[in-house]
Amino acid sequence: MIKLVNIAVLFFLLGSCQIVQFQQQELYDHYETTPSENRVESIIFSEAQGSLWNSLFYCGDFKISNKVAYEGKNSIKLSWDKSKGCEWIGFGNSFSNWTAVDMSEERKHKALTFYVRTQEKTNGALPIVAALEDFSGGGSYLYIDTKKYLNGLLIDTNWRQVIVPLWDFPIMEEMVNIRAIKQMQFQLEGAGSFYLDEIQLMDYSPNEYQQFRASVEAMKPKGNPNQVIFQAADFEFSSWKSDDDNCQKLELNNNLIQWTYSDCNATWGINWNGWYQINFRGITENAVLSIKLKTSNASAFNLFLEDFKGKNSMIYQDKGSISSDWRTIQIPLKELELEKNGFTLDQIKQLRFEGIGNGQLEIESMNIIDNK
Repeated sequence: MIKLVNIAVLFFLLGSCQIVQFQQQELYDHYETTPSENRVESIIFSEAQGSLWNSLFYCGDFKISNKVAYEGKNSIKLSWDKSKGCEWIGFGNSFSNWTAVDMSEERKHKALTFYVRTQEKTNGALPIVAALEDFSGGGSYLYIDTKKYLNGLLIDTNWRQVIVPLWDFPIMEEMVNIRAIKQMQFQLEGAGSFYLDEIQLMDYSPNEYQQFRASVEAMKPKGNPNQVIFQAADFEFSSWKSDDDNCQKLELNNNLIQWTYSDCNATWGINWNGWYQINFRGITENAVLSIKLKTSNASAFNLFLEDFKGKNSMIYQDKGSISSDWRTIQIPLKELELEKNGFTLDQIKQLRFEGIGNGQLEIESMNIIDNK
């Protein structure tokens, strides 16, 4: 490392009364980066290699275990609870023998990878923040979100791979010098109890990451392509309406939904899974929303779909039918392009009806049906 500091140059003429002058020079640190051909393998932890450090104080326990390992004989056994009063806890190691590495280009085609498992229970999250730290103590920090980076749906007592593309780490010049990275640091949050193994950097591409996430997506449970939305016995619990009783009347009569509304903000909704999430994942290609209804006096209404993450979209507009006969409307889920439009397919919340003007509507059935 070459370090240049402020130099004060004193000009003093012997035997004179000349004023002392100072020449100001720029203060900066310059770190010699390791030539790529001479770099060590990008290993942060494998078989207890390297000068791995940890700082958990009285809020955790960090050990090298020789009883459990993904590969070889050793792994990190790690338990912590930050709520015991520690301001900062974590661990880390250099992947370049503590030599500054220019990651400005390398981060575009590399990923942090490691294997993780719980010590006992199943866990849905890994409360760890990874950081690319430079030699001045600055860093680029990224939460290791298991929904984005875990090769699996949950962390259990089986080893699961985590892959975190380095291009996901945010780079702000005022926060980190990406051209002089010293180490990978792991900041522990909340509480956890895990084994970690084979922590390293690997070559990786955006295409590989897309394939990786597609494989995880395929692991997620698919919804039932046949779902009963309206059941008379559950209607009182599964439905709601806006509070103004002078605006609308919603009731069950002879196992039919009867809805009368006037020229006001009349709306009601229905959830068909006990007000838990409804799963449309894997069924949108062939499933159809089917509603058997009849309207009186050309009554008009809008139909909306909502998910639990706040996505809300009108999926059907009925301008009213002159006929008062029973009719069936069918809405192919494929045509709604729900995923493309931002819906979380396994977090569907409800169908919501909104009256337009004055109207009367009766509904005999509402279902999701498989239309293969």
